[in-house]
Amino acid sequence: RTERDVIAVQGPRQFERIKLCVYRNPVHFLDVDVHFRNGGHQDVSVRERIAPGQCTRAIDLNGDDRNIARVAMVYEETSFRRRSATVRLFAE
Repeated sequence: RTERDVIAVQGPRQFERIKLCVYRNPVHFLDVDVHFRNGGHQDVSVRERIAPGQCTRAIDLNGDDRNIARVAMVYEETSFRRRSATVRLFAE
């Protein structure tokens, strides 16, 4: 099933790269968009299946350290277990 989720980032914090980690069920990322507080955004090419306990590669953000407002994701859970997948955003 296809899921659409948004992870909001609180406060004015600067980041150079992000990573998405998956827990409980595998997911196949279809689209990831990083939206910045200045109104810009970056389409991130992930488009791969990530197993539980695994993460995407470190994804460099365009430009200098960027102030992220939110990360929007479209993905499919690739297992039909009762538990839903959990996706966490890590940034540095």
